[in-house]
Amino acid sequence: MKKAARLFFAIAVLCAVCAVSSAADAAIPKNGSIAVLVKGPSQQHVASATAIITKQLIASGYKVVDPKKLEQIRKNKAAALALDGNVEAIMKLSSQYGFSTLVAAQAESGEPMINEFKLYTGTSSVAVMVTGSNGAQLYADTVSGKQVGYTQSEAAQKALEAAAKLAADRMTK
Repeated sequence: MKKAARLFFAIAVLCAVCAVSSAADAAIPKNGSIAVLVKGPSQQHVASATAIITKQLIASGYKVVDPKKLEQIRKNKAAALALDGNVEAIMKLSSQYGFSTLVAAQAESGEPMINEFKLYTGTSSVAVMVTGSNGAQLYADTVSGKQVGYTQSEAAQKALEAAAKLAADRMTK
């Protein structure tokens, strides 16, 4: 009888752990729309990272704010504060533009270095913070990407794209 009780207890604990991990996987709610704001070293990097993250969100079944509205959000002075994690700015933007979740990402690229094969190796990182319209932080992560290219700009771009893809994949899983 005691063995059966222990087995039942072990199964109950395992089920609870599985339920918690699956709830954690669904940290970003699918109801409402998501605004994606990216800050980076260049307009090209910002556009690439934004497109990659947006594409992955859409492919995973999320509703993303349309590009025209997103451009209006970017022009708002509160967007710069929101990218720095200012909760009041995020809540203000959310109520003003009608989105329920903000994905704020910071992209950084190091100077590509020439490697032993006479190619350039670029490294980049993308830090992501997802905040709800109520100011609650729903998700945060930082990833890095490393890629090789024939030129410094190609290596930097490919590394940033790899980091943005990994960040988007991890955010939506």
